[in-house]
Amino acid sequence: MHLLPLLLSLSPFAQAPAETEETDEVLEGHSVHGQSFNEGPRQAAYLLETQANVSFPVTAKNEEVQAFFNQGVSFLHGFWYFEAERTFRHIRSLDESCTMALWGMAMANVDNDERAADFARRAWLERDSVTERERMYIDALADFYEVEGEETPKRFQELDEKKEKEETEARKKRRKSRAKDLTKAYSDILWEFPDDLEAKALSVNRLWLNERLGVPISGRQANEAILQQIFEEKPDHPAHHYRIHLWDQKENAERVVDAALASGPSMPTVAHMWHMGGHIFDRLGRHSDAAWQQEASARVDHAHMMRDWILPDQIHNFSHNNEWLTRSLRHHGRVAESVSLAKNMIELPRHPDYNTLDDGSANYGRRRLLETLSLYEQWQALVELTDTHYLDVSDEPKDRADRAHRLAKSHAYLGNWESFEIERLALEEALAEAKAERVTEMEEAEDGVREEGGDRKKIHEAMSDVLDEYQPTLDDIHDQLESLDALRKVLTHEEVTENLELLKERGFEKAHLALLYIGAGEGEKAEEVAREAAKDKKGRIYPKATLAHILYLSGKTEEALELFDELRAWTSRADLSLPALARLAPLAEERGLPEDWRPEVKFAEDIPAEARPDLDSLGPVRWTPIEAPGWKHPDGLGGELALSDYRGRPVVVILFLGFGCVHCVEQLAAFTPAYDEFADRGIDMVAIGTDTPEVLAAGVGEDGEEPYPFPLAADPELELFKSWRAYDDFEEVPLHGTYLIDGAGRVRWLDISFEPFMDWEFLLEESVRLLGLPEPTPYHSRADIEPK
Repeated sequence: MHLLPLLLSLSPFAQAPAETEETDEVLEGHSVHGQSFNEGPRQAAYLLETQANVSFPVTAKNEEVQAFFNQGVSFLHGFWYFEAERTFRHIRSLDESCTMALWGMAMANVDNDERAADFARRAWLERDSVTERERMYIDALADFYEVEGEETPKRFQELDEKKEKEETEARKKRRKSRAKDLTKAYSDILWEFPDDLEAKALSVNRLWLNERLGVPISGRQANEAILQQIFEEKPDHPAHHYRIHLWDQKENAERVVDAALASGPSMPTVAHMWHMGGHIFDRLGRHSDAAWQQEASARVDHAHMMRDWILPDQIHNFSHNNEWLTRSLRHHGRVAESVSLAKNMIELPRHPDYNTLDDGSANYGRRRLLETLSLYEQWQALVELTDTHYLDVSDEPKDRADRAHRLAKSHAYLGNWESFEIERLALEEALAEAKAERVTEMEEAEDGVREEGGDRKKIHEAMSDVLDEYQPTLDDIHDQLESLDALRKVLTHEEVTENLELLKERGFEKAHLALLYIGAGEGEKAEEVAREAAKDKKGRIYPKATLAHILYLSGKTEEALELFDELRAWTSRADLSLPALARLAPLAEERGLPEDWRPEVKFAEDIPAEARPDLDSLGPVRWTPIEAPGWKHPDGLGGELALSDYRGRPVVVILFLGFGCVHCVEQLAAFTPAYDEFADRGIDMVAIGTDTPEVLAAGVGEDGEEPYPFPLAADPELELFKSWRAYDDFEEVPLHGTYLIDGAGRVRWLDISFEPFMDWEFLLEESVRLLGLPEPTPYHSRADIEPK
C-alpha cells in the first residue's frame, strides 16, 4: 500500500475539493446543490408513452418542460414518489428557472421531512418568479414545513442535540394544525382558481392524509362531490386513487368498485394505481380480483425496476403490494402461488438501507411464508425449510419467537417430539432475550432522563414507557409457550378437555382449534369455534371450508352444502389437494360434481374487458436480474480488462472516482483485506476508476507490484459509469457504484450513491446468498410460475 501516495499525487483529481464544515466545497459524487440533492434519483427522466390525463400549468420555458411537469404531478397522484422526484429534478436540468419543480420535489418527499422542507424552502426563495397561483401552492407548502419567511429557518440552523430534539418534538405537535392549514390553503387556491382540477384532487388527498394524523374527515360526501367535478371533466383522471382511499372501509367499499376498476387504466405505467383496486376487492371478499390487481401492480413495478436498474425495495409500496398479494392468493386457496411469491420476496436482493430481515421484502416474505404454510396445515413443507435461508430471521426476539412457535407447532402435528423440544427451547431463549433487552432499555431510559436533568417522575414515566413497549411481546411469547404445552397434551391425549380450553384462551388459531375439538368428539364446541373462525371472513376459503366440514360431520348437511356452494365459487385456481379442500370431497359428491369440482376461471360479470388488459403486456411476473452491458478498459499495465474476462464466474465490480477521491481510496482500502475472503468463495473483484491509464501505470512499482490485490482499469471518458448508471445526468458527474455480476453477466446486486459502499462484510454475505439461490428464471407469464 506504500504506492498510494504516488497515485494520489499523480491523479488529475488530486486537488479535488473536500466538503467539510469549514468550506462549501464539494466531495466527489456529491451534488453541488447541497445535501438534499445527494439522495434520490440522479439519472435523467423520460416521458412515458402513456400519459395520465393531468394538466398543471406552470411557468416554464417550453412545452417539453410543461409535459414533464404534468407527468410529475400524475406520479404524485399515484404515490410514485421516486419517479416523481426524478421527473421534477429533470425539469430543473431542462429549465433552471422552473421554480415549481422544487415544489414538486418537496411534494415527492412525503416520508422525508428534512429533504421536503429544504426543497420547499428553496421554492419559497424563488417565489417572485412565478404566477400568483403558483405562489399560493409554494406558500402553502412552505408554511406546512415551517420554512416560510426566513432565509435560514430554525430547522436548518445548527442546534445542540437537546434543542434539536425539542424542536423536532414541537414540530410534530404542530403537525395537525399545519395539516389543517394546508387543507385550507388548497381551498383558498380553489376560491381564486375554481377550475384548477389538480387543487381539487390534492385537497381530497390532503384530507385523507390528515385523517392518518388523527384529523377525521368531516364530510366524505362533500369530498365525493369534489371528485365527481373532476371526473365530469376528465373521466380518466388518476384521482380515482383518492376516491378509493375516501371510501376504503368495509361498509363503503361497494360504492367504489367502479373506481377500483378505473384506477389502473387511468395511469397504467404506475404500479400503485393497479394496487389500489385491490383494496376494494379485498374489502368485498373478492380475493382473486384483488390478486389480479396486485399482480398487475407487481408486473408494472418489475418492468420499471429492470428497465432503470433499480433494486426492488427502493420503490415505495413495492413490498407492501407483494405481501398483500400473498395474502389474497392464500385467501382463495392458491397456496402454491402464495408460497412461491413469498419465497421470491425472500430471494430478492437485500440492502442495509431498504431491504433487511427487519423490514422490507425479506421480512414480509418470511412472515407470509410462515403464515400460509401454517394456516393450510403444510407442516412437513414448513419443517423442511428449517435450515434454509427462507426462515432466516432478524435479531428481534418477536421474530425469533414466531419462527420457533410455528416450527414447534408443525413438529407437534407431525409427532416429532424431539424436534418439538428443540424449537420450544428456542422460544424460551427468545423470551429470555426479550426480558434482557427490556432491562437494558429501561436502564438507558433512566440514564437519558437523568442526563437531561429530569426528576423522578420523568424517570418513572420513561421506564414505564419501555415496560409498555415490551409487554405485548412478552405476553405473546408466554401465550405461545403455554399453547404449545397444551397442544402437546391434546395430541397425546392427556387432559384433552382442559387443554382445549387453554388453547382457546391463549389465542390458538380458531379453525385449527375447531378441528381439534371435532377430533376429540366435542361437536358442539367444534361448531361454535368454527363459526367464530369464519365470522367476518368473507371470501376466505380456509375458515369457510373448515366450518363446512364440521357442519357436515355434525349432521347439518344442508347448511354444509349451502356453504360449500358459496365457497366453491372462489376455488377456480385453488389446490384441491390441500387438507382443507380435500375434506370437502364428500360435499362435492353430494352435489354430484366430478373429482375436480372447481368452477371455470373467468372474470366477474361487473368487470369490463378494458379493465383487465393482458397481464403480460404490463411486465414480467417476477423481478429477475438484468444483463450488464459489456465493457473493455485499459489496465495501466499495457493490457486491457473486460467484463467478458469474468464469464463463468462472479465478480464484484467497484466504480470509483479516481485516487483524488479520499472516500474512494478508503473504500478500496476497506475491500483490500476482504479480497481473499471473496476469492475463497469463488468471487473475483475488479475496480474501474475515472483516472487515466497513465495514472494507473505510474502506480505500479519497479518490481511490478500493484497497489491492490485486485486489478484496476481506467475509464476517464466515463463510458462504463454512464452505461451502468453510476452517473448524475443532471450535473454531469460520475457517482460511486458497487455491483455483483454473476457468471452469466447479470447484475445480481448494486449500490449507486453519492458515497461509496463500505460494508464489505454485508456484500460478501449477500453475494454468497444470492449466488447460492436457484438459477434465475426469466419469468414473464403466469404459466411460468403456476403449479403444473
